[in-house]
Amino acid sequence: MEEQVLEILEQYAKKRVEIKYIVGELENGGINLISDPWLNRPFIDVIKKLIDENVLVPLKSAKKLQQYEGLPSKYEINRHYFRQCDEEIPAEELRGLSCKLNMSYYLKHIEEYRAHREFIRRINDLMMDNDCEVLTANERSYLIFGDEKAITSPKNASIDGEIILNRLNLTIKDIKAEKKPEPFFYIKAKEYESLSDILARKILIVENKDTFWTFMDATLSRELTDIHLLIYGEGNAVVSKFEFIQMVGGKTTDHYYYFGDMDQEGILIFNRLRSTFSEYNIRPAVSLYEYMLNKSGQENAKPLRKCRKINEESLSPFIDFFSHETRKVIEEIISAQKYIPQEVVNKTDMRRLRMIGIR
Repeated sequence: MEEQVLEILEQYAKKRVEIKYIVGELENGGINLISDPWLNRPFIDVIKKLIDENVLVPLKSAKKLQQYEGLPSKYEINRHYFRQCDEEIPAEELRGLSCKLNMSYYLKHIEEYRAHREFIRRINDLMMDNDCEVLTANERSYLIFGDEKAITSPKNASIDGEIILNRLNLTIKDIKAEKKPEPFFYIKAKEYESLSDILARKILIVENKDTFWTFMDATLSRELTDIHLLIYGEGNAVVSKFEFIQMVGGKTTDHYYYFGDMDQEGILIFNRLRSTFSEYNIRPAVSLYEYMLNKSGQENAKPLRKCRKINEESLSPFIDFFSHETRKVIEEIISAQKYIPQEVVNKTDMRRLRMIGIR
């Protein structure tokens, strides 16, 4: 009955309330003190408790009601009590949560807790289930947040699941999920697997699609024998996809080379890739870049379609792998807002590249 009385008081618009109003509202809710006199005792106990807790403050002018053991007939409602309740997470809710959930943030941000309560409950149910299978991050995200991108791509999702996990001090692993790297397209030479335990293999990452196809044909036909694994970098996408190398058996002891356009963007892609996956010690394919520069000639470098501000520092570490002479040529091309596309190298060059090798 206490819950019903508190609800009546909270929803009552005026500052002062009479016992007869509370009794009438209880009757509307199916609790009739007149037809069921045995309910008087619990009703009296509830009102006395609310007086003791300062929820109801008796008015001095109120009459004593003999049918309710002399309870005052009128009270002032302590609205602060209800505001205080709104500012706290109910104790029974906290007791029902797993100890693995760190609630310290939400205890201080009640409005956010209310907004995220349903998600927190689903996460809590998951934490309590010891037999729950591990799902991909997107699959788990959909089950918890109703949006498959909430964890892995929150900026593109309807809810930021990543920040909710952070505020609960939980990881992807804690919610029995794992991120799967986006796959890249690749081809293996016949000896790729057999050389795994014998020597370091050469792995070439090619920035553009057409050049990838040219090198793929040459690798599969054995016109090029210096490449054991060929990866299509797909421009800047390789930075987010390269983690997939683990799924195709790439080792940190293998030799990794990158070949892209001779322009600032191509250089920045290499620098980001090398920095993000430093353990693989990815290097520019110097022999291919030098061949491309010699074939095209610096004088045939084309103006960039869209000019951008040049930052000389951004050329490192890419440019540091080249000789002083080649480095100077690259710097002049970049500072002049020009570029040489890697498509300068085509099918007719494969035999010469076989002699030069990948280094």
